[in-house]
Amino acid sequence: MIEEGVDHVAYELVLCQVFEQEVLRGEVSMNIEAPIVPGESVAGIQLGSPIEEILKEQEPHFSSEEVVNPWVPLPIITRYRSAMVDLWVREEIVDQIMVHDGYRGKLLDTIGLGSTLADIERHIGAWEEDEEDNLVIRDLPGVGFEIEGYFPGLKDPAFRSAPIKEIYVFSLSLPS
Repeated sequence: MIEEGVDHVAYELVLCQVFEQEVLRGEVSMNIEAPIVPGESVAGIQLGSPIEEILKEQEPHFSSEEVVNPWVPLPIITRYRSAMVDLWVREEIVDQIMVHDGYRGKLLDTIGLGSTLADIERHIGAWEEDEEDNLVIRDLPGVGFEIEGYFPGLKDPAFRSAPIKEIYVFSLSLPS
């Protein structure tokens, strides 16, 4: 827990730097430069992997919390957080992966954290907001993203130039 008054951004930066050094020294098998593969993997972690296998090597780097949805009592989802990679786990299986902060891997060798919607349009194609208000790439299922800042509408001129702060990889199949 961070003490009151401590700069949260500086604290997160220190955590990212420590985690990055551990990765570079080979103390962690998570690959912070692995490509982002829609519907399949990111950080060298495959969707559908048992969380038990990941935690054998990564446990000191993840904290966990239960995600409670009052409308859907079961199955329970657990979110495992780390300095650059978060996992959503349902029934002990990785269901979604999110990269953030210092993650350096790229989507299609071009789009990563810090890229913009304009970059996506230029290098990959059209983006849109899906039925759940997630930003997605129209013809590239299995990947979504969040941008920095608050924009009341998609028509805001600054929206297209806001940097991507999180990239999500999720299953292409619908939940059963």
